[in-house]
Amino acid sequence: MKLVSIILPTFNGEKFIESAIDSCLSQSYSNIELVIVNDCSDDNTGKIIEQYMAKDKRVRVITNARNMKLPGSLNIGFDNANGEYFTWISDDNLFGVNAIEKMVGALENDERADIVYSSYSFIDEENRHLGHYGDEPEFLVFSCIVGACFLYRKHVHVELKGYDREKFRMEDMDFWLRAAEKFRFLYLVEPDMYKYRKHSQSLTSAIYGNEEIRAEYLKHYFDSFEVFFNKYLKAAFSKEDITNHINIFFEHQPDRKALLSDQVMTYVNHFDKLNKLDWELVGFRRNVVSEMIEKKREKIIGLMINDLQFENQKLRKKNPKLALHLNKPISWYYKEYETLPLWYKRIGHVIKFFQRNKSW
Repeated sequence: MKLVSIILPTFNGEKFIESAIDSCLSQSYSNIELVIVNDCSDDNTGKIIEQYMAKDKRVRVITNARNMKLPGSLNIGFDNANGEYFTWISDDNLFGVNAIEKMVGALENDERADIVYSSYSFIDEENRHLGHYGDEPEFLVFSCIVGACFLYRKHVHVELKGYDREKFRMEDMDFWLRAAEKFRFLYLVEPDMYKYRKHSQSLTSAIYGNEEIRAEYLKHYFDSFEVFFNKYLKAAFSKEDITNHINIFFEHQPDRKALLSDQVMTYVNHFDKLNKLDWELVGFRRNVVSEMIEKKREKIIGLMINDLQFENQKLRKKNPKLALHLNKPISWYYKEYETLPLWYKRIGHVIKFFQRNKSW
């Protein structure tokens, strides 16, 4: 059995870390080492992990002399890892008992694959199931799809020189975008292999609660996508193109003024540009990328319609009769065009264009 190195970076993780460690040590694939990197925690995390190291010889603890943040701690952990296969887990998440065994088996059975990942489930602070998530590697264009449950060969880490320490909070997405140029992904539909915990104290939550953090986060995404598109895919995308992609990636809705302008049509043009790229340069299947683009297009339509329905709620107070017309077929709008308010006309035409003249 080949050794698997699991890195567990932690900073003040006392609330959930015992469950995370237990999920690693109880794996059906027993030939693992668990390298816990304590990033200057000042709660009871240090005591907890020392107790585990005393009980199980597979556990090692590295204590940082200064706070290195997540990407720095990951690199320290992997630089001290001895395994042939690498993975890592957050201190608030959980592996399913067969996760490592199934991923090792997948890589052993497919020598062409460098990285294997699976779908995963969401849980809350009380371990209640919230849903699951997963898709083909081509969807990396629109989401950090590799995101939670994964295993890769040691040479992936070596050739990529680890995680970019400057990309705190999106170090994983940057890693997968860089990996796409060189390595082959393998996807498993196994949502029970990993449980991703959503809670108010997570790193992800901080992004949406602080404008300065969010601005830095979006800049990191811009820089990583600029390299992905222009260096790897030879797209020659402008700054505006990259910004448009990030807006679509995060499903940013233009404000009311933007919806009434031609700006929204840049989404349509951007989807067309994506379809024309040579996706084989990063090992993506063109037909699957086209399917992913169509999925995202339909998602954007749905968001726009939701926005329109919200406006319709307000319209009901001003003109109840007109508000009832929202679900009419497009032919009705042509016949009754002059009765519609200006914002209604313009948004309706945009949605009609996206839907290629389907009914609403």
